[in-house]
Amino acid sequence: MYQEYAPFYDGSGQIRFALLFAQYLSDLLARHPVDGRRALDLACGTGTLALTLAEWGYSVIGVDAAPMMLAIARNRANSSEMPERLAFVQADMRDLVSRPLDGLDTAFDLITCTYDSLNYLLSDAELAACFAGVAGLLRPGGLFIADMNTRHFLEHGWGEYAVIERREFVLISQSRFDPTTDRLTMLLSGFVGTDEHGYRRFDETHIEQAYPLDRVEMLLPQAGLLVEAAYECFTFRPADAQAQRIAWVARRK
Repeated sequence: MYQEYAPFYDGSGQIRFALLFAQYLSDLLARHPVDGRRALDLACGTGTLALTLAEWGYSVIGVDAAPMMLAIARNRANSSEMPERLAFVQADMRDLVSRPLDGLDTAFDLITCTYDSLNYLLSDAELAACFAGVAGLLRPGGLFIADMNTRHFLEHGWGEYAVIERREFVLISQSRFDPTTDRLTMLLSGFVGTDEHGYRRFDETHIEQAYPLDRVEMLLPQAGLLVEAAYECFTFRPADAQAQRIAWVARRK
């Protein structure tokens, strides 16, 4: 995933979510403050949120499993005014316990994981492994902020088909939700080229798993993370079954 699509990711409109969440994150941190300025952005993608955190004065490590996304993030960091505050590491967020981040200083005050990246973990065991890794990387009192799509949104709000057209790029998505597994499968087909010279096609499959509110509320404390809030994302209303996206705020014991 996110290999051939990576160069078109921001241009297809995905960057807007990172910018919007950065505004929300500022408000979340005002309500749930942290001491210190070391941050880890899990599933950092092309680095938009990591760069924003660096602009706020954080020293940031971005982690992602997709090398092409990391290459874009590194290029953006090198062109920024604070490259010394940013580092990017390829790693799987399910293996944060067993595979340290290349010997880097890994005691963080803030860890973020946004844009429903946690939904890409497809079992309770994978989600629990991620939470355990997060708890191990946070300093005592450190904060974990993440968002997740809900079952209600994946089933009723996602949409079956979507088409994005940009200059020299067309993206078609087809999505199907399976109510027996609470899982959404999205097939992405991208077409890169011009009418004059023809188009090259690529395909990716993305799968998201929905988790009940009470299950996440159980798994976070089991990992040593105390839940401070579960908001309907982009608000400060408590999340319920009809929410489309939940913003989780949890703190290491």
